[in-house]
Amino acid sequence: MNRLNFIHIICRIGIVVSLVLTAWIPCVAQEETATLSGIVVDTEGKPIPGFTINLSPVFQMSEADENGAFTFTNVPLGPVQIMIPPQQFGENEEPSFNLEPDDELVSIKIGDITLYQGRRPPFGGIRFAVKPGSHFKNIEVTVRPRMRIRARVVFKDQKPLINASISQVIRGGGGSLSGGATTDSEGYFIHYVDNNNEPARYTVAVKYKGLSAKSEPFDIETGGRYDDLVLTLDGESPPPATPTQSKQSKESLPNLLRKLTGGSTPADKPTPNQTAPRAPTRVEVEQGQVKPRVTRTTTTTTNRQTRRPPWEKDAWAVNPANGHAYKKIRCRNLNDAKDRAAAEGAYLVAINDEAEQKWLLGLFGNHLYWIGLSDGEKEGEWVWESGEPLIYTNWGAKHSFPRSTLSPERKNNAVMTFVNGQWHAVGPGDLLWRMTKMAILEKEDVSDHSPTEAE
Repeated sequence: MNRLNFIHIICRIGIVVSLVLTAWIPCVAQEETATLSGIVVDTEGKPIPGFTINLSPVFQMSEADENGAFTFTNVPLGPVQIMIPPQQFGENEEPSFNLEPDDELVSIKIGDITLYQGRRPPFGGIRFAVKPGSHFKNIEVTVRPRMRIRARVVFKDQKPLINASISQVIRGGGGSLSGGATTDSEGYFIHYVDNNNEPARYTVAVKYKGLSAKSEPFDIETGGRYDDLVLTLDGESPPPATPTQSKQSKESLPNLLRKLTGGSTPADKPTPNQTAPRAPTRVEVEQGQVKPRVTRTTTTTTNRQTRRPPWEKDAWAVNPANGHAYKKIRCRNLNDAKDRAAAEGAYLVAINDEAEQKWLLGLFGNHLYWIGLSDGEKEGEWVWESGEPLIYTNWGAKHSFPRSTLSPERKNNAVMTFVNGQWHAVGPGDLLWRMTKMAILEKEDVSDHSPTEAE
């Protein structure tokens, strides 16, 4: 190769790289951020509605609309990466704790240039750079389901092994893999086949507390899934735990209180039919006939309630600052949370100042919670459903969470997030709308229960 040809090739490579960043992109004046927009399609080019992709390192997610279209705004300059986030929900719409995505990126087409994924999920993505003033339009993101094995573990009596840790050995595709897995609420676990993405024959073996099961060999085609595997353990399911007799039926309540508190109770005093025990004489002690009684001095605190952990399902906690009671609940959705609140004479929490916000986070922790804030009556006028005036807000930054495809008019409710308890407006179809499975209830009248006082 002569020098002229070498220079010509280098120039062509430079032109291609430049095209990725500038040539086909409508540019405007130099800006500090950019926008990316396009469509998510399958390997046949068909749009995929509702598919979620992630843009890192800014942790911005975009859910495709009914036409498969997505948009990222306020994209920082420099290298970025499009990825597929881990699953949020399983096939039964229950929250998923699978840390891997169920699909994988195939390619990203920007203009005439196609970029391919270099690493397998869950860390794989496609990287490119963003220059000032760039606006990427009509990006085509092609995705496909990952090859996988979905197996259900059952006992001999066909009862599923639910929410249990198992060890597994998967052989096939020219190798074997050993590791652990956790079954879900129906006894299923998933293994993704990413080693070669080629057709192969596999076997799966699992062990659980001395029991084991092994499958017959089965084939998986390229890009295929084997979701009907059933592994039957060589043992029966354990019998259900028999209810034990309550200690209160065996012991009197005062005796139980004495054991719990270490203090004296009325049970220490003899009943009318009992004679108080005689104290041993000095001679009996010296001759070893009896052992001296050791009297323990206990300090009791009056008017002090027994604390219950705040995560206990039926525990209400009283805020000493306002006398209101609060409780954290799990719920299926917003309507379920409201129904649960109404059934207990409560309402979704109304947060009136920073002190109350910090008190709630300190008691219940940072999670996603439904709160009682809404602008359903009049757009843009947020009010507490309890009727209290809105005198304090803790709205989060607009782009600190996945970008919503909904218009502001459709986002009539709010959630409190796990990022410093910041609030975000949500509507049906938003990712946070589907992810939020807890709520905080509040009630003013605490006379009908004995709540825990949290200080």
